[in-house]
Formats: sequence, structure tokens, C-alpha cells
Amino acid sequence: MEEAQTTLEHRMLTDTLGAFGDGNAVAISPEQGILLLEGWMNALRGDIGAERILAEVEALRDHLKSGEFDESTIRNLLLSLASHTSALSHEPRVDQATARQLSLLVTALRNFSHQF
Repeated sequence: MEEAQTTLEHRMLTDTLGAFGDGNAVAISPEQGILLLEGWMNALRGDIGAERILAEVEALRDHLKSGEFDESTIRNLLLSLASHTSALSHEPRVDQATARQLSLLVTALRNFSHQF
């Protein structure tokens, strides 16, 4: 089961990086964002150490689902996700290739947050 979980996490990482690129000038609809966030919720459930990220993913998803967007809230959640993702990328259990991808995700999240 661990192998399937890892595969889902890697697939979500690849999908997210594909959607965000470097995070500059990204055009992601709230619906697309919700789908990505729900994919991450499925990938991270039960992953020890990802609880903080999972809680923020859920908060961002719920905020987007509300339809009443507060740009400051979105920006803060994206920056917090970037911070926690950065910390996660430095954990010993994360291999080098995944750490590089996580670093790209951190940059994309930070750059994307500047759009709000």
C-alpha cells in the first residue's frame, strides 16, 4: 500500500508542477484548483508528517468552494503551504529527486501567491 501512496503523491506532484509551471502568470480556475487540492488530500491522507500541509490544503479547498474569495487568505495559505513544503523537502526520508521537485513546487507556490 505504501508503494501506491507514494505513486499517487508523485503523480500529484507532477500534475501540480505541470499546472503551475514556475507559478508566474498561471491561469488556474477555482474549479481546477479544487480538483488539484482534492487530489492532494487523497494523496496525503495517512502520510505521517504531512498533517500540517493536509490541514492547509483542506482550508484552501474549503475557501475556494465557498465562492467568496479573500485574496489575502488565499495568499497566506499558499505561502504557508510553500513554507511547510520546503520543510518537508529537507526531511531525511525524501529522496533527492523528490526534494528537487518539492523545491520547484515551493517556488511555484510562492510565485503564484503574488498573483493575489
